Amino acid sequence: YDDIWIFGVKQIYNPLAGIDIPANVKRKITYTGYLPRSVSAVSDPAILSEMTEPYVLVTVGGGGDGDVLTDWVLRAYEGNRQPPLHALFVLGPFMPPETRASFRDRIQKLPRVRAVTFDSHLESLMQEASAVVAMGGYNTFCEVLSMNKRALIIPRTVPRLEQYIRATRAADAGLIGALIDDGERESDTMLTALRHLAQQKKPSEVVIPGLLDGLTNLNRLVRLRFKEVDRRRTTLSASRRAVSD
Repeated sequence: YDDIWIFGVKQIYNPLAGIDIPANVKRKITYTGYLPRSVSAVSDPAILSEMTEPYVLVTVGGGGDGDVLTDWVLRAYEGNRQPPLHALFVLGPFMPPETRASFRDRIQKLPRVRAVTFDSHLESLMQEASAVVAMGGYNTFCEVLSMNKRALIIPRTVPRLEQYIRATRAADAGLIGALIDDGERESDTMLTALRHLAQQKKPSEVVIPGLLDGLTNLNRLVRLRFKEVDRRRTTLSASRRAVSD
């Protein structure tokens, strides 16, 4: 490879730590920063008309394995003591229908909670939210940083540790809060985490150089690479002409 681009910042995580990498390979590595996201210019999702109070957005991606997180957060709202913010759950299109129906039945009994199955403009829901609770996939993490949202990340730990590593390192840096599934999933534990969420710093209050410079750096790197390709082509053409002459 001519270059190796890592979409993140070394201060959060160095995926090559512990690997004996030759010096000539290390010189090819560039950390670009994370890729910033923006809200599309579309009409607001219909559910926002029901969210008249500040709310926390609870999203589990596709929802195929989001039942544990959804249940854990929902039980905090079913208790006698309430989290400070209202809640909007996005259950996900791949959540099993019977599981989704069960959650909807529970949510209908809670005046401070609403739910949708899916919205193609999730970033609009996040933009309007006061905070976010999520599993912390790469896209969601970039959206949280881009929209400057206080976030509680509850990462999956199986079958891989990608989300766990990202969440714990970002939490150590102060960008987000992280809650690791202890297998017990006490509602009081979640209630405490949700209450602390409102007191967290926003990502913009944590200074990490180059954190969201991914697109700027990517454009720069691509331009440099094309210039190098053009230079090689020019050199090759000149060499061929010299041979012909």
